[in-house]
Amino acid sequence: MMAQFFRTPKLGLFFAVAFLALQGTPAAAADSAGSGAYVRTAKGEKPLSVTFKDVFAFRAETPRKEQVTVVILSELPMDRKAMTAALRKERAVMALKTGPYLDHTAYAQLRIDQNGEIEGFDFDGRGPSVSVGGGKGDLKVNTAKRVEGSFSYHDYEDKMDLRFATDLADVGPGSPVKTIR
Repeated sequence: MMAQFFRTPKLGLFFAVAFLALQGTPAAAADSAGSGAYVRTAKGEKPLSVTFKDVFAFRAETPRKEQVTVVILSELPMDRKAMTAALRKERAVMALKTGPYLDHTAYAQLRIDQNGEIEGFDFDGRGPSVSVGGGKGDLKVNTAKRVEGSFSYHDYEDKMDLRFATDLADVGPGSPVKTIR
């Protein structure tokens, strides 16, 4: 029965094209989820609303030699394989910001310390950049291999509600990936 199904040339061509198209698509890990929204309503600025749909996370070291978990949420799918390769090669978070990985998307970045506290939040893309040191985090898991939790921040101009769960990227042995803060 299956052999007859693929005998129709148009249907076979459709499946072949669909299969090849999916080969170049960076897929999210089955156990990876990132979601949430950022809304900015600053006086004198055009209102901004971003919905996050993808997540990427890894371990890094601050200039103070403290270990942090860096979580990046993006409104567009991210190429985790290429981002991991860039971190392995450059050993710096800036490799993701100066490379093509986050160029065409709005994204949020959280830095989570070893005690599970959100020590910093940055938003960049489609307008103003925002950095804050506050907010309310609720971390469920923060191990050497996985991070799960949520973050919210609300003030008179900015509202952020994020949820994330993902395995950490394996950035390989050697010197730690460095952050600028």
